[in-house]
Amino acid sequence: MLLWLLLLLAPEARGSPGCPLPIRSCKCSGERPKGLSGGVPSPARRRVVCGSGDLPEPPEPGLLPNGTVTLLLSNNKITGLRNGSFLGLSLLEKLDLRNNIISTVQPGAFLGLGELKRLDLSNNRIGCLTSETFQGLPRLLRLNISGNIFSSLQPGVFDELPALKVVDLGTEFLTCDCRLRWLLPWAQNRSLQLSERTLCAYPSALHAQALGSLQEAQLCCEGALELHTHHLIPSLRQVVFQGDRLPFQCSASYLGNDTRILWYHNRAPVEGDEQAGILLAESLIHDCTFITSELTLSHIGVWASGEWECTVSTAQGNASKKVEIVVLETSASYCPAERVANNRGDFRWPRTLAGITAYQSCLQYPFTSVPLGGGAPGTRASRRCDRAGRWEAGDYSHCLYTNDITRVLYTFVLMPINASNALTLAHQLRVYTAEAASFSDMMDVVYVAQMIQKFLGYVDQIKELVEVMVDMASNLMLVDEHLLWLAQREDKACSRIVGALERIGGAALSPHAQHISVNARNVALEAYLIKPHSYVGLTCTAFQRREGGVPGTQPGSPGQNPRPEPEPPADQQLRFRCTTGRPNVSLSSFHIKNSVALASIQLPPSLFSSLPAALAPPVPPDCTLQLLVFRNGRLFRSHSNASRPGAAGPGKRRGVATPVIFAGTSGCGVGNLTEPVAVSLRHWAEGAEPVAAWWSQEGPGGAGGWTSEGCQLRSSQPNISALHCQHLGNVAVLMELSAFPREVGDAGAGLHPVVYPCTALLLLCLFATIITYILNHSSIRVSRKGWHMLLNLCFHMAMTSAVFAGGITLTNYQMVCQAVGITLHYSSLSTLLWMGVKARVFHKELTWRAPPPQEGDPALPAPSPMLRFYLIAGGIPLIICGITAAVNIHNYRDHSPYCWLVWRPSLGAFYIPVALILLITWIYFLCAGLRLRGPLAQTPKAGNSRASLEAGEELRGSTRLRGSGPLLSDSGSLLATGSGRVGTPGPPEDGDSLYSPGVQLGALVTTHFLYLAMWACGALAVSQRWLPRVVCSCLYGAAASALGLFVFTHHCARRRDVRASWRACCPPASPSAPHALPRALPAAAEDGSPVFGEAPPSLKSSPSGSSCHPLALSPCKLTNLQLAQSQVCEAGAAARGEEEPEPAGPRGDTSAAPLSEAGRPGQRRSASRDSLKGGGVLEKESKRRSYPLNAASLNGVPKGGKYDDVTMMGAEVASGGCMKTGLWKSETTV
Repeated sequence: MLLWLLLLLAPEARGSPGCPLPIRSCKCSGERPKGLSGGVPSPARRRVVCGSGDLPEPPEPGLLPNGTVTLLLSNNKITGLRNGSFLGLSLLEKLDLRNNIISTVQPGAFLGLGELKRLDLSNNRIGCLTSETFQGLPRLLRLNISGNIFSSLQPGVFDELPALKVVDLGTEFLTCDCRLRWLLPWAQNRSLQLSERTLCAYPSALHAQALGSLQEAQLCCEGALELHTHHLIPSLRQVVFQGDRLPFQCSASYLGNDTRILWYHNRAPVEGDEQAGILLAESLIHDCTFITSELTLSHIGVWASGEWECTVSTAQGNASKKVEIVVLETSASYCPAERVANNRGDFRWPRTLAGITAYQSCLQYPFTSVPLGGGAPGTRASRRCDRAGRWEAGDYSHCLYTNDITRVLYTFVLMPINASNALTLAHQLRVYTAEAASFSDMMDVVYVAQMIQKFLGYVDQIKELVEVMVDMASNLMLVDEHLLWLAQREDKACSRIVGALERIGGAALSPHAQHISVNARNVALEAYLIKPHSYVGLTCTAFQRREGGVPGTQPGSPGQNPRPEPEPPADQQLRFRCTTGRPNVSLSSFHIKNSVALASIQLPPSLFSSLPAALAPPVPPDCTLQLLVFRNGRLFRSHSNASRPGAAGPGKRRGVATPVIFAGTSGCGVGNLTEPVAVSLRHWAEGAEPVAAWWSQEGPGGAGGWTSEGCQLRSSQPNISALHCQHLGNVAVLMELSAFPREVGDAGAGLHPVVYPCTALLLLCLFATIITYILNHSSIRVSRKGWHMLLNLCFHMAMTSAVFAGGITLTNYQMVCQAVGITLHYSSLSTLLWMGVKARVFHKELTWRAPPPQEGDPALPAPSPMLRFYLIAGGIPLIICGITAAVNIHNYRDHSPYCWLVWRPSLGAFYIPVALILLITWIYFLCAGLRLRGPLAQTPKAGNSRASLEAGEELRGSTRLRGSGPLLSDSGSLLATGSGRVGTPGPPEDGDSLYSPGVQLGALVTTHFLYLAMWACGALAVSQRWLPRVVCSCLYGAAASALGLFVFTHHCARRRDVRASWRACCPPASPSAPHALPRALPAAAEDGSPVFGEAPPSLKSSPSGSSCHPLALSPCKLTNLQLAQSQVCEAGAAARGEEEPEPAGPRGDTSAAPLSEAGRPGQRRSASRDSLKGGGVLEKESKRRSYPLNAASLNGVPKGGKYDDVTMMGAEVASGGCMKTGLWKSETTV
């Protein structure tokens, strides 16, 4: 009353004339009646506006004019509507209460408003609405209650509004579920229109959809519970000390009387206990929309550590929020920093306080379809440090797998499967299992096993799934045994696969499809739909072809049967051959040509007559009889010693030594057999103490295991065992194996014995050639390019053969096997590239012609560096191998029985580059051969004046001069310009001056194809079966031996300069004459080859006084300048055609030749290191004659003297003059 008195005493707010109002914030005006388009407002109809003020509640009706028809109270601070708030405004037609803070509307708040037609309560905080809320509004047409906080409406809330036509009830919390299902039929029956602005907020499937456009069936309460409000304060992890106080508050959406809030501590329910310091208050409901619960920990102890959870429980489901509490003690411990690498990534856990849970972001993958965010809780790995300071097992389930195949297989598991996409997904999955040998994660096997089980449910509709499932199971048998054991321990993956295959027949067979036969590499399936009363017995034999070298047989003693190898190539498949009755089948005398029988099973005719008469049905139904054969026991893994490799003790274990054969029925029962099932199995592994066993699914841990109950061994030969079983199931023979069962060519099996001695012979020849050319580089007449190419070629061939023989089978050691694969890859490519480079250089030497030198022309350019050849022949293979290893290092180890590239990567990383290299090399060979056979090869300008050159013939005359050119050029001699005048036009460098071009080409081609033959035979020797392996190993040995002997013979044994260097390096034969040297060779051999064993007279006596004496102490040292001088002298004599035989005399003759002989025209000269003398007198004489200031050397020779046959003119040098050098490198006399 005091408030109204103040309002009455306040100055009047002036409105329109005749409309006084005692309320300061209100204005009054007349309002024109509806339906009248013109005229003045009627003084009897009043419009009152009290907007944009601070009214805490509606004005008293008595203070408003009696004719008020419109009352606008928007944008005020009205908090509630009491009963009778508008009583007395009987003419009111429009009431606007929007944009206030109204939270409570008491029943009867609108009594007395019988003429009200429009009511706007939008944008308030109304949460509770009942049918009593709208009492007294019989003529209301439009109602707007949008923008409030209610999420649902009770049925009958609009029953007091019979004239209602339009309603708008959209809110930010509106939940379109089963609680609003009543509204749609009610609105249809009442011709009520729901405003288009009435949009659903929840659930997320109906978000932003108009409520009026939905179907009644869409309003349901199925699926996960979605709450528009659910908060827990505090929401982040709390670190507190003992004795602290910590309050919790949990708020959630209130959906009805069944909504409750429950508290949990480490998943245990929490009740209020004041003595323990747990204060739990009653839950409060706010505005029929929210429910709140408070929990207070008044005195925190160590027991309070862990997760505190607030759970909202409703009839539809539960939702919870968690927060972690860490209580610190006075002496807290820490978990040390640790690095964990697993199939989800590489995680580095920091030093963490005890009781704290650490988080690490998952790795980001750019090409994944799963959105990842480093900070989101769903993309983080967590790991808790316990109270004792020890790391617990981490949770990495939210992170993606690092392996590409594992990520793809995991995606398959997440995909929904139905009858329309099952076959497509199965075909796609089979493509990935084709590379099962390269699986590196146990989860790969687990996911494929789960998919096989899912596909089993659609076999009755899609028959093609049977073949795909069998193929996938067959591929999984190529997975590493340890991974299969881990997958079995993790999820019983192997048992799932076997169980799915055993149920295929019962699911797929029908009266329209009475027989199924599927063949795969490691699994074969046969299923029949039979009638038990007409069954007469069945005998089935599992076999495979022996064609294509598989499975080969292993020779043994007479009377022994051959045994198959465990792993055939990919083109081999297991097959069944079944016949009715009980024929005699012997595995050792299988009647199908080029085939070997692996297993046979004979089912007795009494198989279905074993049931008692009381249990037998009057009309036996059709029965499914299914048979399976597995090549080995890899899918039969258990935790016992019988299945886990290496678990039975060091070096021994009892394992499956035969194929596993299965027989089972579906749709009819089989009791105790009166006649046993006869089984014969062929061994693929050697062992002792064979035991008949069958697979029981009731093994240790429920994972299955082998047991001998009900099966007994009837006979056992070295290769075949026969056994009888009293029940159906999977049957095999277990043996004590001395080692793990290895595939042929597996690690430790080794190569054929013939490989090792032949490889040793090849290495001996190659290294002898390499050492010879390194130690005698200066005395062997070979160009610089030829020397580099020959040494690199021999070295890489030696590397290839040595690594192949020593490491191709080391598959037990992953890093060693990868290193072997990379080395073989590099050395094979590098060897072929060096051959290609040599072919290119040879072709260029045949086709390149140097222009004749002219007076005044500059000197010839320096020789091209050898770095380019090393970049081509060594750099390209290094780049290819580096890229291949960087993409995936496991490309060099794919669980094959040898260390080499995986098949698919090897296509682009090896075989295609090899094909290109061979193509280019062979083109060079062809062009060089055509060049040698062409007309240019018969002319003197081609460098050979003879009509033809025999194999092994050494060059004479002008052809020999071509060998001197490169030597001078390579050594950097200033006389290189003079050789062009003496020799015939030819290439700047010749690969070998002792052999004709035809012989050099033939030698290079022979080396090339011998290497290719050795490589191909070696590859076949490690990848093929027994019989071809022996042949391929022998062929490899023959090729390796021939290659080594040919290289050594051609490049060492048949070369006179090499033999001379060998003799020169040997000690004297007679101990009494230490300074005597061997006798000089004849001046000219029969084949015209140059003589290297005798010093020419020009070196025995020179006008400069620097004689070259044979030094017995170091006969293998000679300067390049002396060698070049000798060859130029020899070239000059040959050019003039004055070839005179040198006098045959002892090489140890110390008498000086006449000085006139030194200048005799046409005198043949040769440079040899053993033309130097030793002895004290000669040493003194050489020192005396080798002073740099020797007048004869610096000023020339006196005119008319006995040295006038030697001049310093370059033209005379080209005409046969010689340049002499003494023992000092700085002394040079022309």
